[in-house]
Amino acid sequence: MDQDGKGGLGLLVHQVRSGELDREGFLRAAKEAGVTEARAAGLADDALAACENQRRLREQPREAHDFIVIGAGSAGCVLAARLSEDPANQVLVLEAGGPGTHPDVFIPSRWRHLFGTELDWRYQTVPQQHAADRVVPCPRGKMLGGCASNNASVWARGHRLDFDGWAAQGNPGWDDETVRRVFKDLEDYSGGEDEYRGVGGPLRIFRTVDPHPLARAFMEAAQLAGLPTTRDYNGARMEGAGFFDLSVADGERFSVAQALLFPAMRRPNLTVLTHAEVTRLIFEGRRCTGVEFRHGGQVRRVRAVREVVLSAGAINSPKMLMQSGVGPADELRLLGIPVVHDLPGVGQELQDHILVAGVNYESRIPLPPPRGNGAEATLWWRSQPGLSRPDIQPILHQFPVVTDELGPLPDNGYSIVPGLVRPASRGRMRLASANPSAPPILDMNYLGHEADVEALRVAVELSRELGASRAFDRFRKRELMPGPLGRAGMVEWIRKATTCFFHPTSTCRMGVDERAVVDPRLRVHGLEGLRVADASIMPEITSAPTNAPTIMIGEQASRFILSARNG
Repeated sequence: MDQDGKGGLGLLVHQVRSGELDREGFLRAAKEAGVTEARAAGLADDALAACENQRRLREQPREAHDFIVIGAGSAGCVLAARLSEDPANQVLVLEAGGPGTHPDVFIPSRWRHLFGTELDWRYQTVPQQHAADRVVPCPRGKMLGGCASNNASVWARGHRLDFDGWAAQGNPGWDDETVRRVFKDLEDYSGGEDEYRGVGGPLRIFRTVDPHPLARAFMEAAQLAGLPTTRDYNGARMEGAGFFDLSVADGERFSVAQALLFPAMRRPNLTVLTHAEVTRLIFEGRRCTGVEFRHGGQVRRVRAVREVVLSAGAINSPKMLMQSGVGPADELRLLGIPVVHDLPGVGQELQDHILVAGVNYESRIPLPPPRGNGAEATLWWRSQPGLSRPDIQPILHQFPVVTDELGPLPDNGYSIVPGLVRPASRGRMRLASANPSAPPILDMNYLGHEADVEALRVAVELSRELGASRAFDRFRKRELMPGPLGRAGMVEWIRKATTCFFHPTSTCRMGVDERAVVDPRLRVHGLEGLRVADASIMPEITSAPTNAPTIMIGEQASRFILSARNG
């Protein structure tokens, strides 16, 4: 896979599937890439079959489907594939974005170049009171695959206590032992099968095999500092320094869309509509019976015979609930939205990991181009003794990372980016108006709890210690920021450097208390025919990037739905 934006074989196949590249053009490009004639012909035929099937389904739209899945992101791709495995189920997927055929989608290290483009919802927070009153961007994928198509391709489940904590809050079936089996079923792990890891599943997960020299230096620095290493943070022990597992195959991003959705698009009972933006859910009494959406310049309605599943993400799922009349009743009435169901927890408990961008260095030598996802090595650690699990996560980036307020920086550099993965701060989201096209009001409340500030201060100092190690001597010309600051100066810098970790969760929280939005089977409390299945249902954010657990949530949801139908 080229790093210069040319793309690779997976991109070419998807361009055929999306109708953007014809068979002859694909065969020419595949031949130039060294693909055998027989293999290229087979790939072209499969992609063209999916393209033709979806064209035919679009031209002959159904008035009703058994299941409507809103959002083709990390969970929605799983649901679409699993629910349509039974040819008796008619499944409709509504995705607001396009197919996602930009070359940068397929190049794992270029994820940051997708932010702020048409492939991003381009959400941003209100000025963050505790982060120097700055407006912080909150990138969200707007294409097939959702954030699995614009993230850093990291496969990280989270700590076992995360899931045991979910179960302890009244959510049976979400404990670590149970979800571990689900993760194993999903994985095809290059390191082989054991008690913790799976093989033979649809998702190809690869260990980092040829890390960037900077990633190797990071690992050496951790060892010189006396920190432990972990061979598999998704296995018996999360804590320590290690290389990331990546959803990358043959040099290209291998997202949940490639693994599950795209192969399913040949099925005659699965319709995938892109550029289909949902305006509201339709209710008859307390039952969700369908969806209204914009597509092709028209407002359309479609009926759900069995269920509607919201998988639009931690921002758009609560947004759609509220604009449909499900949420805090007083707020909805103020906006002139008729109340279908008063559910006060919708949009509350917003959580995100925090990145501090970043501990940056100028390199004394020209650096090799980024490898893997451009951020191959990390450390999970505890900011203070006695914590039950790691709460901070410095990550080595093979390029500078800085906020607009503190940049720009020289291009020939690298960074160690401190992260907070057990935030105490909680935010919320609410509607700005009754207009479905209006972006929501997001308040992440970054650094709203003093414990987060202190944990990040420790993470920054640890990152600086690693960056000053002799392991980096052949690279490090000088530390660009933050430099040696006193406590007050360091806290001020952290407030200016705080940014989104791209992991919003918990706005449709699962639970059994009065503030919960969905029950342990992901059914919306007080309503029928409606579930939510995405990162918004997490009772508490996981201690790692949230893509893998969101995919697991989609798998769990599909099993709940199918067992209810078959039972």
